[in-house]
Amino acid sequence: MSDYDREQNSTEPHGEGYQPQGNPNSNGTYYTPPQQESTYHYSYVNQNGSSAGQPNPNQDSYQPKSSYTAQQAESTPETDGEKKPKKSKNKSKNKTGIIILVVVIVCIVVAAAGLIISAVGGSSSDGKADNGTSQSQNADSGVTVNDSEEVPTVDGEGNYTVAGVAEKCMDSCVGITVYSQQAEAYNYFYGYGYGSQGNSNGNSEPTLSGEGSGVIMSEKDGKTYIITCAHVISDGDSFKVTLNNKKEYDATMVAFDSQTDIGVLSIDETGLKVAEFADSDNLVVGEQVIAIGCPGGLEFMNSITSGYISALDRPVSSSIGYDNKCIQTDAAINPGNSGGALFNMQGQVIGINSSKIASTEYEGMGFAVPASTAVSTANSLIKAGYVEGRAKLGIQYSPITSFNNANAILNALEEKGFEDAEGTMVIASIDDESDLKNKDVQQYDMIVAVNGKTMTSTDVMTSFLADSKPGDTVKLTIARVQDNEIKTFEVECKLIESKG
Repeated sequence: MSDYDREQNSTEPHGEGYQPQGNPNSNGTYYTPPQQESTYHYSYVNQNGSSAGQPNPNQDSYQPKSSYTAQQAESTPETDGEKKPKKSKNKSKNKTGIIILVVVIVCIVVAAAGLIISAVGGSSSDGKADNGTSQSQNADSGVTVNDSEEVPTVDGEGNYTVAGVAEKCMDSCVGITVYSQQAEAYNYFYGYGYGSQGNSNGNSEPTLSGEGSGVIMSEKDGKTYIITCAHVISDGDSFKVTLNNKKEYDATMVAFDSQTDIGVLSIDETGLKVAEFADSDNLVVGEQVIAIGCPGGLEFMNSITSGYISALDRPVSSSIGYDNKCIQTDAAINPGNSGGALFNMQGQVIGINSSKIASTEYEGMGFAVPASTAVSTANSLIKAGYVEGRAKLGIQYSPITSFNNANAILNALEEKGFEDAEGTMVIASIDDESDLKNKDVQQYDMIVAVNGKTMTSTDVMTSFLADSKPGDTVKLTIARVQDNEIKTFEVECKLIESKG
C-alpha cells in the first residue's frame, strides 16, 4: 500500500468576512458606541440634593437625609407657643446603655447559632461530605479531591464497556518478538512496519528484526496456538511470545499464508486465556470496536484504542497482490499492532488487525482480516500446514503495467476488443504440476481474459480462483506477441490445489 507524505495546515484568524463594528470617524478609525446595560444603580441622596457617590464641595461631610441630631432639635422652632421640655441626660445615658447591652446579647446568640450549624451541617469526623462522597482536603490550597467511583464494566444493555472489554480480553492478547539470522526491515508492514535494518554485528546469532501482536486462539495436545499476521513472522527464524503478565515463552512457527496475511505460532504451555471469536459475517457498519495490540513494540504492549466499523468488505492488497475483503475501522492502528485483535463490545474477536493507510493525508483508516477468514485459515494451517481446498493455476506472473511497452500493448489489445485490460498477467514461469505445462503456453504469454471476462485488474483472476476448487476447469484467453503483432487464442486449464 502506497504511503503519501503531504501535510496541509490552514489557519485563519477571525475567518472570512470579519469586519470591525461601529461607525467610522473622520480619521478612518471606528467608534464603537457603548452598549446599554440593564443594570440599575441605587444611591442615597444627601441634604443638599447631591448624590451620595458624588461629594458636595459645599459641605464637610455627608449626612443622610433621614439623620436627626440633637443640634437640629434645639434649633427647631416652637410650635403653638408651647415650649417642649428638655430630656434628662441621665435617662438618655441609661437608654444608650440598654441598647448596647441588647446588641451585645444578640451578637452572642448569633455567633453561638453559627457554631452549632457549622458543627451539624459541616464535614463529619470520617471525612465524608453531606452527599456521602469521600473527600480529602489540602489545608494550604483548599482544593477538595473526591474519590472516583468504580468504573462500570457493563452497560445497561448487558454489553461490555471499553473497560469491560479490556478486563475480559487483555490476557488473551500477546506481544510477539521476531529474530532473524539476517535481519530485514519490516518496512512493508502494509505501510507501517517496525524492525531493524540488518545484522551488522558480523555473527550468526539471531538479532531482533521485528515486533508485532498476536491473540491466543486455541489449545491442543499440550500446546497453545497464537494467531497473528503472516507478514509479522514470515521472515523470522525464531520467535518469543510475551503474555500480558510479562511472562515470556519461546515460540515455534506453525505456518503462514501470505494470501490472507494470517500466520500461526505455538508455545509449549496450557491453561492460558483463550480468546472468543465471533462470526464476522454478522458485523454492522457503525458497530463500536476495540483494538488491542503493541503499537511501537512491546514497550507499549496491549495498548487499547476504540473506534467504530467504518466499512465492510474493503479490498486490501496482500503482500502477494491478492486483494482480501477487510474490515475498515477508525480505531487507531499503529506500527506493531499487526496481528492484534479487533474486539466487539461482547469481548469477541471480530478481526485480526493487519494494515492501515499510513499517510499524513489520511486519518483513522485501519484494516483487519475478518475473524471468519482468519480462523478458517489458521485452523487449516495448524492441520495441514497450508490452506486446504484452495485452487491455483500454477504460474508465476508479472503485471503488464510493469513493462515499458505496456501502453502500446494495451492499445493493441483494445483494438482486439479487450478494453481497459490493465490487469493482464504476463507469465514468468509455469510450475511443473500445472496443467498449463501440457498446453501451448509459454513464457511471456499474456492472460487477458478469464472465462471471457477481460482482466481489467488482477482481482478478476483472484476472485475467480477464490470461488473455485481444485479440479475445476477454467478457460483462459492468451495473447502473444509474434512477428511484431499480437495474436490471441484460448486454452482450457484444470486448476490444482495451492499448498502455500
